[in-house]
Amino acid sequence: MPGLTVEKIDEYLGKPVNDPYGRRVGYIVGFYSDSDGNISSLEVSFNDFDFKQVEIERFRFENGNIILLPEWEYMATVLENRLERVKKRAAALEELNSRKEIPKHTYEEFKKKLEESLIKLKEDSKNVKEVLRKRMHEIEDMIVELEKTVTAVKVSYIGGEIPEKAYKASMDHLRRNLDILSSEKASVKNHLDRIEALENLPVDTAVKVSVAVETPSKSQQPIPVVVVES
Repeated sequence: MPGLTVEKIDEYLGKPVNDPYGRRVGYIVGFYSDSDGNISSLEVSFNDFDFKQVEIERFRFENGNIILLPEWEYMATVLENRLERVKKRAAALEELNSRKEIPKHTYEEFKKKLEESLIKLKEDSKNVKEVLRKRMHEIEDMIVELEKTVTAVKVSYIGGEIPEKAYKASMDHLRRNLDILSSEKASVKNHLDRIEALENLPVDTAVKVSVAVETPSKSQQPIPVVVVES
């Protein structure tokens, strides 16, 4: 959360932390700040048996709730933003060069830097996609495990081994967690699809560039304005 300072940290100390899917992951138990008093990371107690320092960028503070993005989701979001930005910059650079609005030497210099950035992002993308696929497999394994449990509980209930109250309590919990896992699985897939789409996006279609020409006054010549649309 950009802008969180030590003057406001008391609002969050000791408060519960959830993930974006509604699961309780722990509590805020401490913080770290720079010499200007800006919070750089928070110490989180995960289920009372693990403690970890987490960078502030992974947190969202919404309507009094503290949301911690899973590491895989944070990594994917950062990568997507960088890929999109570099592709747009490359497209804008090519457009400016085609219109001969920038010197050749600056075009070559900027192009080289962008190409180097894309090479680095390609390697980052490979690593992030591996993390996403690993998480996908973990989720699928948990879904299978819960589905087996659902079957076992239903068999016991139908067989008269457990009362209806216990059966409903168990099924409510199992169904809720199956819904959460399905939602997380869909999110992982969406990030995988978006990363691959951005990787395959040709530079010349990364942005639409149009030219708006101002109406000249008596003392002005037409001024071409390059408009970059997301």
